[in-house]
Amino acid sequence: MGTTRNTRSRRRRALTAALTAVAAGLAIPATGGTPTAHAAVRKHVDTDYTLLRRAPASYVIGTAYRDWTADVHGDQQDGYRWARVYGNLNKCLWIYSGAVSGDGAIAASCGDPVTMPTSEFTNGQIGGGTSDGATVTTVAGSGCATYDGSHITAYGNVRPWEVPATPSAPLNSQVALGQTVLWRYVTRDGNYVMVRDPRGGGTDGTGLQSWYFIPRGCLPTTLP
Repeated sequence: MGTTRNTRSRRRRALTAALTAVAAGLAIPATGGTPTAHAAVRKHVDTDYTLLRRAPASYVIGTAYRDWTADVHGDQQDGYRWARVYGNLNKCLWIYSGAVSGDGAIAASCGDPVTMPTSEFTNGQIGGGTSDGATVTTVAGSGCATYDGSHITAYGNVRPWEVPATPSAPLNSQVALGQTVLWRYVTRDGNYVMVRDPRGGGTDGTGLQSWYFIPRGCLPTTLP
């Protein structure tokens, strides 16, 4: 009798262990038991604008505006995040981390962080030093439009890596014809120039932005 009870008890324990193992196996994903974490965080621009760069604290190559979506990837580097920036760009670029907020998990959409080479967004004409442009006086050349008869119509984005470039986000600049700006580079297609307006405001917040694109015809044929 004792032997029979012991045998039945062992069978019950074995059956219970088997059922537990099966249940545990069903609960574990087919990925081997380690759930895959989201590799990006969905954020939104919460300042009036923020400048987009080819690398942290490097050349400005565009602008993101309030409420634009940016899916950030990886860790912060020198105050910037590698991110897919939407709006009218849909491009992986570097965005200032202090200008975006949010914590929604999202699947990764960018590859490893990279520095965009200047050959990808310029035609080789680069002005100024390591962080600023060279002074030049604006002119009323071919294709140089004004919004009030004297001040130049500028653009927050032109997608400088494209040929031809596509201007968007027009701005009423504070630069009148015959006044000076600091030119930084000519876009890859040769049709626009990234400039800094010393009359503008900051770089990642409120007020008038100081870095933007103007048509190439708004500057002399020969750049200093």
